[in-house]
Amino acid sequence: MDGFHERMHRLLLMAPLYALQRRRKLSFADGSEVTGMELGMVSLLYFFELMLGGTRKGSVRELAAHLQDKLAPFAVGDAKDKPDYEKLAREIITAFRPATGRRSQEEFFNLETGRSETAQYSYIKAYSADIDSNEQFYALDEHGLELIFITKEFFSEYQLSINQLILRKQLERGQFALALRQVEEMRLDVETIRQNIVNLKGEMHRNIVSDDTLERYRKLVEDINNRLKGEEAEFKELKNFVRETKARIRENGDLSANRMAYENISEVEARLDLVHGKHSQLLLLGIELGTTALKEAQDALFFTSLDSFNFEQEITSRFFGSPLPIGAARQLINPFFQLQQATVWSPLSIFQPQRLEKQAGERPELSFPDLAEDEEKPEIIRAIQQLNGRICQLLAGFLAAGGGGREALLGDFCAYVEQHEGELLATKQFFMFWILLHRKGTLLLADKEMSEKSPYYLMRSELSGLEDIHVSELPGRDVLEYPLFKISNMQIRVNYKNAVFGR
Repeated sequence: MDGFHERMHRLLLMAPLYALQRRRKLSFADGSEVTGMELGMVSLLYFFELMLGGTRKGSVRELAAHLQDKLAPFAVGDAKDKPDYEKLAREIITAFRPATGRRSQEEFFNLETGRSETAQYSYIKAYSADIDSNEQFYALDEHGLELIFITKEFFSEYQLSINQLILRKQLERGQFALALRQVEEMRLDVETIRQNIVNLKGEMHRNIVSDDTLERYRKLVEDINNRLKGEEAEFKELKNFVRETKARIRENGDLSANRMAYENISEVEARLDLVHGKHSQLLLLGIELGTTALKEAQDALFFTSLDSFNFEQEITSRFFGSPLPIGAARQLINPFFQLQQATVWSPLSIFQPQRLEKQAGERPELSFPDLAEDEEKPEIIRAIQQLNGRICQLLAGFLAAGGGGREALLGDFCAYVEQHEGELLATKQFFMFWILLHRKGTLLLADKEMSEKSPYYLMRSELSGLEDIHVSELPGRDVLEYPLFKISNMQIRVNYKNAVFGR
């Protein structure tokens, strides 16, 4: 009898579907029937698809249109034989969500405890309302989601979206300790998706042997990119929800009583940022998969066809073995006639970019350029100091999110900046900051002789505890590319005392 309550809870979870089956049947002119159980499951799947797509909410009118679309291929006869779909949709929502607005209740006798108990369920909840159109919107709730999960084992590619929905429910209920484990599950899902994309890239080169397989892989890549975009939108909503929850706990008058909850939600926020950063890289992989990989596979298919083309059998034998009319013979061999080739000079070449070279007597400037006269003004220096200080503050937050380490790669830090203050990646000073540090090698902020005009002077007062930053270029040709700038990837190492920086 162990776990009898949980078993009955799962059995009674389907009670609304059986109630709809007894209450409602639709008959069509050809004698076919559909019961309320099927219509109820279709309705739950409709709200589930809305959640996966990021829309979440749906109205009675929209559900009615969805049911009509699904039943249209089976409905025959005149319009008078067709049901009132809006009335049907309202009846289905009422079965899952009583008109009183309270949870559905099912009673059973618990043989484990020897007394009657009541199981409460919430399948569909009221989401929002539009006063102008007098329309109520609904969304799938926790038990509706559970009912869908127990009726099908979902494929692994949807696991991240499902975990995002579960994490949202845990955060709404304040289960922050469970949310930490759920974020870790999402990190593993992201790694699985990355490995699947890498494997798919190799499969495309091996398996694309015809136009049909090429089109099938193209549709598969399109589905992957659409799913990644939906997951990206859900990540942004989750981060906003976590940020609002954290602010609400912080604004509570008695913070000491909620200290554990505040620490857990802060840890959830840091880990969710890291998982989101890894998932953002998957978007780039998906775009590359849909452009570069497919193009390479298409080119490989083209050249494979050329290599396997038998000119003797396909052209020569056909041309001399079959008596072809003159017109047909000319069309057969016409693709193999080359156009006349000639190298000529075009007058339009004068509008092409010209290469300007220095005079032979000039020597190239090897030193780093100094500040211009207008850049030596106090307001210019102050602006550069503030920007450098902001970059260091972001670096501190990045290291804190990663566990308070002392080393990082510039590429990972740029991905973090793109999420929080992406406009910095469009400024020249952001990249000049790292170029100057690389040229200097090690920046000693503990130097007491640093001038107030130094671009790094403001960093000393705003980031107490930071002693020095060391930047070195990575071996190889690892280049970071952004819309306006390119920079080599670098290793960043910071030293600080008393664990102040990055905490």
